[in-house]
Amino acid sequence: MKKETGITLLALVITIIVLLILAGITISAITGDNGIIGNAGQAKEETEIVNEKEIVEKATVEAMGNNKYGNIEEDELQQQLDKETGEGKTEATDIGDEFEVIFNESNRYYTVDKDGNVGEAQEIIEDKNPGDITTGKDGETLDGSEEKPYEIWCIEDLCAFSKSVNEGENYVNKFVKLMTTLNFNSSLSYKDNQHKYQYDETTNTYIVDEASEKTLKELITDTNGVGFIPIGRSSNDVEARFQGTFDGNNNEVKNIYVNTTNNAGLFGGTNHATIKNLGITGNVTSTENYAGGITGNGPWTSFYNCYNKANVKGKLITGGIIGHNGWAETILENCFNTGHIYSEGNTSGGIAGSYAGKISNCYNLGDVEGGGNSSGILGQAAGKVEITNCFNQGDIKSKSWSAGGIVTSESSEATVNNCYNVGNITTEGTVVTYLVSKGIGGTYTNNCYNIGKLESTRSCYAIGSGTITNCYYNSTIVGEVEDSGSIEDISSLDKNEFVNLLNSYTNEGEEGYPTGWKKWKLGEDGYPTFE
Repeated sequence: MKKETGITLLALVITIIVLLILAGITISAITGDNGIIGNAGQAKEETEIVNEKEIVEKATVEAMGNNKYGNIEEDELQQQLDKETGEGKTEATDIGDEFEVIFNESNRYYTVDKDGNVGEAQEIIEDKNPGDITTGKDGETLDGSEEKPYEIWCIEDLCAFSKSVNEGENYVNKFVKLMTTLNFNSSLSYKDNQHKYQYDETTNTYIVDEASEKTLKELITDTNGVGFIPIGRSSNDVEARFQGTFDGNNNEVKNIYVNTTNNAGLFGGTNHATIKNLGITGNVTSTENYAGGITGNGPWTSFYNCYNKANVKGKLITGGIIGHNGWAETILENCFNTGHIYSEGNTSGGIAGSYAGKISNCYNLGDVEGGGNSSGILGQAAGKVEITNCFNQGDIKSKSWSAGGIVTSESSEATVNNCYNVGNITTEGTVVTYLVSKGIGGTYTNNCYNIGKLESTRSCYAIGSGTITNCYYNSTIVGEVEDSGSIEDISSLDKNEFVNLLNSYTNEGEEGYPTGWKKWKLGEDGYPTFE
């Protein structure tokens, strides 16, 4: 009996264990991350997003159709949304260059540009600690390491970050990450709705002041004021510059407004810094100093995967990504500019005003002009520069010095490889004898072409005045030129043959097409572009 009872109890225990194991598997299958409930919830959310976006798209089409000019008006868009969802379910707001449509119940919003294109669903973020980048949005502690970077969730965070740098915190060996796109014109990008703010001219910061009648948003977007205070002072004091790594996390800072006598940009001053994965839109102005869409003045600062769509204006050296980096050799890679770049009395460049180091895989679509040297990619090669796989489509104009498609002034050695220009280039003035328009530019120019029209009161060079190898131009477009190097007129050349010539280039003493150079294909306009 004891033996049989023992066996029975053992069997019962085993059965219970097996059932528990099976139950655990079943519960996990139901409630786990990939369980039935989780998948059902995800499917429900995806369906909601599809429905919401369809509602916004339909309301947008109706709003445009009801306007005789095909424009979108805030009131009309809201009226159409109310028809689709009922009153109080959505909120449409005109934020300048686009509209925001909020779905109040789901806490999601969508953007609609002026052409009626609807963006993807975005969650409305609630930062419980606005103005504190050392604490995450849910209260977690951050130490600025690569694993736990300081986080920017709102414009209050961005302002606090700027204030800390300008007061001497340099963030050496620290990491800062932009966690979401911030739009200065959008109330959703501001989290402190309890306080009023005032601009303190003495400290050059925005401070809480309940005697004020304006919110931070109203102050920082006021085009009669100073706008956003750039991160990093214009002083030569290195301690007032950002010296860490800033990761935009593939987000944008939209509709920024900067109007200062100091160095202007999202960053006013950086040093030995890295900035990556970031986009800028808006207007950036320095009335006395350097200006750049991302950084005004940034020695030893490298940029990766950045773009500027802001209009940038400076008194001195001005650029789309960076204004001035001195003679410090750094890296500028995978960047582009579409904004208008202007320097009142000095050098300007679509990507960089003055730079030293390597610029690769960059392009400019914006018009560039200024009182000094102007160029589509780089205004002045301040130190040794190598520019590879770049192109310019913007119109370039210098009011008194020289203008170029890729680079203009070569204060040091500038090598240009595998680049092209299609923008018109104009040099005005009669003050100096070295006034020139260059289709490409560079001390050494290899495997490039220019079909941009050239105009100058002095000399015009289809490619440039340096050492030229395997470069091409179209005489029927470019006009009369004075090049004396290895250039070929392709006006009567078969375009496919032109592509083959570019792709067959080899460096002297090496076999095959150079490693790292982009291959060419025939573009829609009949001229070569990069594959």
